[in-house]
Amino acid sequence: MMKFSLILCTVHREQMVREFLGSLAVQTAAPPFEVIVVDQNPDDRLLPILRDYENRFPIRRFKSAPGLSRARNLGLDQVTGEIIAFPDDDCTYPPGLLRSVADAFDAEPEMNGLSTLVTDSGGRLFGSFKTTVPQRITVRNVWRCGVSISIFLRAKSNGARFDETLGIGSGTPFGSGEETDFLLTLLQQGRRLDFRPGLVVHHPCFDGPWKVRRGYLYGCGMGRVLRKHGYSIFHALFTACLQLARALQALFLLNFRRVPFHLAMAWGRLSGYFRSL
Repeated sequence: MMKFSLILCTVHREQMVREFLGSLAVQTAAPPFEVIVVDQNPDDRLLPILRDYENRFPIRRFKSAPGLSRARNLGLDQVTGEIIAFPDDDCTYPPGLLRSVADAFDAEPEMNGLSTLVTDSGGRLFGSFKTTVPQRITVRNVWRCGVSISIFLRAKSNGARFDETLGIGSGTPFGSGEETDFLLTLLQQGRRLDFRPGLVVHHPCFDGPWKVRRGYLYGCGMGRVLRKHGYSIFHALFTACLQLARALQALFLLNFRRVPFHLAMAWGRLSGYFRSL
């Protein structure tokens, strides 16, 4: 029976870590799994929480310097299972998810990885997810069909690492995009990745604060990934225009806090496309 290695990178979210571990404790018919905790807190605040669960399933804890991509790469170096996943510290797994994912891999030996749907607890689609139609993931739809927490990957198929110049805590202007970059690398290596919206991970939807700097850094990250993987300038312009449209929509709805956020993201996508390290 295949074993899962769940790489959980975390900082400043003790209660949410407890909730995620709690969702693992109630998995039904779960296959074997381990939790690889990459702890970026400056202290040992997580230890009491981890002790509450370490008798229920294996937990291994490692310390890491700041940077989400850096932490995930450290976790990848510690994997002992056949299936890898990258849960956020504020997500939860519905009961039966691990069993269903294992069954999906058993049924499709040629599938190297899959992406689940991501919704909040009320069923609202998370982030860039815009479809609930099962499909093969490609360079065209990858932006709408996968984020880090939705990825489950055969360890033997993984020839990718997270780009440590991308993402939260990278120390660069490129504050997002590491997960899409990771998936695009796998696609370029010829891996088969499927979008399976019948499987769901829960994660709160972003409802603010709509900070201009956050929008700009997120935009820069996407622009950087577009350039890195050979998307045309016209594609970058199109994605920037989508954010301009969202700014106009927010203005029409009198949601003035969101207008500068979307404008900053539009500018960031173009800036990131042309900007070098």
